Amino acid sequence: MTKTLLENIDSIPPLPESVQEVERIYQNSESTFEDMQKAIEKDPILTASILRIVNSPMYGMRSTVKSMQQAISLLGKDAIRTFVMSSAVDSNFTIDLSPYNMTKEDFQVACEKQLALMINWVARRRPRQVAILGPAAFLVDLGRIVIAKTLIDDDKTSIIEQALISGEDISHAEKTACGAQATDVTATLFHHWNLDPDIIHTIRYSDDPDGTYEDEREMAAELKVVRETVMPNGEITEESIAIAKDTIEEFELDLESFEKALDKVMND
Repeated sequence: MTKTLLENIDSIPPLPESVQEVERIYQNSESTFEDMQKAIEKDPILTASILRIVNSPMYGMRSTVKSMQQAISLLGKDAIRTFVMSSAVDSNFTIDLSPYNMTKEDFQVACEKQLALMINWVARRRPRQVAILGPAAFLVDLGRIVIAKTLIDDDKTSIIEQALISGEDISHAEKTACGAQATDVTATLFHHWNLDPDIIHTIRYSDDPDGTYEDEREMAAELKVVRETVMPNGEITEESIAIAKDTIEEFELDLESFEKALDKVMND
């Protein structure tokens, strides 16, 4: 990583206290749904943000979720904890993704679609994995915000811009410009915040699932599929779906449940 990139990572503040408190409660095996509910409801902005996400059509709620108690009961602590983590994006980052020809809104849409796709895909089959794959899917590209700032600071935005025009692999262009790709930076940020090592590991190997241990390969591959399906600007195209399905075939993942999850997300 370049000096500027490392400095920008170091400048990211700690997670907000409300997020840290929810994480402490989540990690405490003796905590209850009510403990998490009370911690979230101390922060009205956080509560409103979570209810907005929960009521997205992508999660297929049959009626409007009006309370945090209802949200936790319906989606569980794993999913709600992921939504809490997502609040750190707005509170800790000034988002300028102009080097990627993306707006803040594009980025937010992409994050929410990736999370919805992952939860709809794995929650019923392997609910315990949502604790890892939920935050990973939502925040895997967080490093792109830090890379964008680094490109602007070092006057290297043209490297990414040219890669976008030529269709070059963006990860390769990121490495050329600042010595790391988005997943590396996100993993480093999560380490900086003392978050779950399993989440960090899954993110780090989502570009190369074969590079990790056999029992972790499936999760890294599922994260890779979700990232391939949802374009960085939030779009889902026939081409992106075809690429994702190739990965599903390569790693022998569950295609049928993926297609059902994709249908929910695309028909929101």
